[in-house]
Parts: sequence; C-alpha cells; structure tokens
Amino acid sequence: MSDTKYKLSLTLRPALIHESRLVAEQYTHLKDWKLVRDEVLKNNLLQARTESTSRTIYGEVSKRLKNLTDDELSLMTTSDSDAKQLVWLAICRQYLFTYQFAIEVLSEHFTKSRFQLYTEDYNAFFNAKAEWHSNLDNITQQSRYKAQQTMFKMLAECGLVNKDKELLHQNLSPQLRELIQLTNIDDMRIYPGAEF
Repeated sequence: MSDTKYKLSLTLRPALIHESRLVAEQYTHLKDWKLVRDEVLKNNLLQARTESTSRTIYGEVSKRLKNLTDDELSLMTTSDSDAKQLVWLAICRQYLFTYQFAIEVLSEHFTKSRFQLYTEDYNAFFNAKAEWHSNLDNITQQSRYKAQQTMFKMLAECGLVNKDKELLHQNLSPQLRELIQLTNIDDMRIYPGAEF
C-alpha cells in the first residue's frame, strides 16, 4: 500500500463558489491571510449562523485558495466567467484525489467522446485508488457515499457537468489560460476539452 494519504475532508463541503469569491476579495485587498481571517470572522462575511460554522467554512475555503497565485485570486474577484473554473482549480490543487479524478475520468471520458458521467465511473475510480491507499479502503460506506455526492455536486457547481451529469466542454478565457500555463501547464488537464 502507498503511504500517500488522500485528503477526503472535501467530502464535507461543496464548491463554495460565493464564499471563495468573498474570501478572495478580502485577500486581494489585504494581502495577508491572518488579516483576512480576522476580517471574515469578525464581520461574519460568510453569513454563517454560528461562529463555529463560519470558522469551518473559512478554514476550508482558505485552505483551497492558498493554492492559487495572487494573480489567479485577483482574476477570481473580477471575472464571473472565470470564478467557477478557478474554484475548481483550487480544489484540484488541494486534493490529489479530485485532481486525479478530473484527469483520469473527466478528461479521459471527454477525449473518448463519452460525455455521460455515471456514479459507476466514480465508484470504479474510487475502488482503483482504494487498492493502493489504505485510508480510502477503510472509510465507511456512508462517508464514501457522501464523498460521491459531494463530488457530483461540485462538478455541477463548477460547470463541468450539467444537471444530467453530461460533461461540458470547458472554454477557458485567455487570461485564465495564461495564468495556469505560467504556474503549471499540466493543470490544464483538469478541464475537459480545454486545449493546451
């Protein structure tokens, strides 16, 4: 078994696009993650019912956004069309499991003109990874089901699939494409149909 640990805490939260943009806006102004945290929590910018919920959501969002460059964060705040794709990029950079799913399932299916995505595709991918990563093999059925549900919800929220779970061709803006290529051109592979 590989010692590489897959981070599955993403299973607890969907894409959080609105929240990500709010936090990115604060970071773009303040340029300091501690100040951003203080500002978000003090003023309940995430509009959470409780302080603990606000802390949890902020923790997840900031963990993802710290994987983006300052220029990528700035673009997230100024472009509605790029925001979803940048949130997807942040999630994939944070979670190896999601990154590999995007490349090995989404992009591979798109390349083969298999545009319909099924839960069986997710399950086959999960089972293949679980053979090599004991922490995946050991999670409960309930957690596994929740991870699957969250994955499909994120795919829809980020505009990678439609309501019928059909893959959508990803057209990246020239600005986003340039930023990704400056950081890591391989990240283009997480977007089905996007050309390098």
